[in-house]
Amino acid sequence: MSGMRARITRTGRVLEDTFFKQAKAKGYVARSAFKLQEIQQKHKLIPPGGQVLDLGCHPGAWLQVACESLGPAKKGGRVIGVDIQETKKPDKFCDDRVAIFQADARDLGPEFWAEHCPGGFDVVLSDMCHFTLGNSVADAYKSLELARTAWGIATGGELATEQADPNLPWGAPGRGVLKPGGNLVMKLLQGTGTQEFAAELRRDFAKVAWHRPKATRSESKEVFLLGLKRK
Repeated sequence: MSGMRARITRTGRVLEDTFFKQAKAKGYVARSAFKLQEIQQKHKLIPPGGQVLDLGCHPGAWLQVACESLGPAKKGGRVIGVDIQETKKPDKFCDDRVAIFQADARDLGPEFWAEHCPGGFDVVLSDMCHFTLGNSVADAYKSLELARTAWGIATGGELATEQADPNLPWGAPGRGVLKPGGNLVMKLLQGTGTQEFAAELRRDFAKVAWHRPKATRSESKEVFLLGLKRK
């Protein structure tokens, strides 16, 4: 952090750091953009012209990176953002392929998915988070709940069978919205149950991996769990 001033709280948390300043300079609405960029560069989750669902999309940094990853507008593609908070589409990096809906994703049924992505999604992203309580055990549990919600939306979660019934509509219980071969990314706070959850994902994906981006704050227990290539 040489050559840079940073505001630091009494607990030592850096409020403005290199990634914060880089995000602001480049036009990203949050430093979290660099987390998805790093994951995308390593795992190539989002295909050119793909269909992307971003759960917990506020404030829109992952929408920006997802839209960039689709390639030029002529390649097509779609990014659907869902968040319980009102979220404005960022002016930079997001084009007409990005649509945002203020809603609780758990309340969206097959009718919604049939209208907005009738062929399913290539990628489901979840940067969903809760207001932390300062209790590491409780915070990890709540983050695990949100990750399981994302898993349920993507694949049907616990209700799914090893081979989803292709006759069920997208978003129906037991099928989810993620296409075969598609990828899932979920934010978690490390704690009790996270390793067991990763083991559950192996039923649905050819590969399960962990990723901790460089843009993650050093004191954070945040990590991303990836389900690659849905079976």
